[in-house]
Amino acid sequence: MHDSRRAPLRWRTIAVVLAALVLVPVGSVGADDQLDDIRAQREEVRRQAAAVAGDIDVIAATDAEVSAALEALEANVRAEQARLDEAQRAVEAAEAEVVAARASEVQAQGEVDALRSSMAAAAVEAYVRPPEQDTLQVMLSGELGDAAERRALLDVRASSTADLLEQYRAAQEDLAFARQSAVDAAARAAEQRGVVEQQLGAVQSARDEQAVVVAQVQIELDAALQRARELEAAEASLDERERARQAELRAAEEARLAAIQRQLAEASARRGTVNVPSAGPINLTSVGGIVVNSQIASQLAAMLQAAAADGITLTGGGYRDSSQQIALRRAHCGSSNYAIYEMSPSSCRPPTARPGQSLHERGLAIDFVANGRSISSRSNPGFAWLAANASSYGFYNLPSEPWHWSTTGG
Repeated sequence: MHDSRRAPLRWRTIAVVLAALVLVPVGSVGADDQLDDIRAQREEVRRQAAAVAGDIDVIAATDAEVSAALEALEANVRAEQARLDEAQRAVEAAEAEVVAARASEVQAQGEVDALRSSMAAAAVEAYVRPPEQDTLQVMLSGELGDAAERRALLDVRASSTADLLEQYRAAQEDLAFARQSAVDAAARAAEQRGVVEQQLGAVQSARDEQAVVVAQVQIELDAALQRARELEAAEASLDERERARQAELRAAEEARLAAIQRQLAEASARRGTVNVPSAGPINLTSVGGIVVNSQIASQLAAMLQAAAADGITLTGGGYRDSSQQIALRRAHCGSSNYAIYEMSPSSCRPPTARPGQSLHERGLAIDFVANGRSISSRSNPGFAWLAANASSYGFYNLPSEPWHWSTTGG
């Protein structure tokens, strides 16, 4: 039976000790600025990694487009090479034409020279034996038959001279044509050589363009892959920092609970009997339908009895295992791994501790219901009674949750 006159006095010293310990500035695993900063950095790294992965996917996705572009460039190279080959064949034909034209020119020059020699000989002959002498000799001849023959000979001679002159003129014309043909052929050859040089430049330009495209794609892919490796290493480093910080916080929390345990034990020895929660294996006991750590069962039973005597019927939920805590996180915080295991408890609605960091999982916290109604505000009669009496039994409220009471106030 709870003695309402003596209990507050008996527990006041313990309450003072616990309050002092709760106010000690020791970090907790559930809320820590350094951890939050590490996790924020990791989220940013993951965001950047996702963006880089997207870039890599884009580069891979456009591989077909790049291949098509390279194929088009290769087709351009082949076309330019074909035009180059054609231009080179045209140069060879033009140069052969130049050779033929030069040969024709030489032949025509030889014919002109030969005719010029023949004409020179005819001129000498005409000077030595002028045509008038031949005519006079024919007229003085006594035999007409002989005279007719002589006249025919003279006509032949005159005709040969005229033919020679005609041949000479024709040969000169042939020579002039051959010379012009050689000049024209040389010009065409020079023009074709210019075309060849131009096509050589076009082929080289096409190949350079192809090489630039290949190099650019490779550079972008290498840069993206390098950035992905850097972000992966950064995330691994942040994971290691988080594990180290969590280990520090767990050690601090264990030291804090051990201090509470020692202080409560000392206060209990001086002022009365109170069960002190330990960090060892959990033994569970149901007290008034509330499952809690066996080490605080007697405290809870005494408080429930005292509340009932004052007209307040307290029920609620105490212990829950990790799977239940995960289910609550999924319902209150979100379904992603980040939401369940990493999101700050204050970001959940309602606030919910991370799995492994809730005192419910150790049977040291209770979400109370008073007279059948959840204690959702500080105006609830159940909250008023607990605020006035719970500390006497070793239970303290989490300020952000009127219904949540635990052995540390966390």
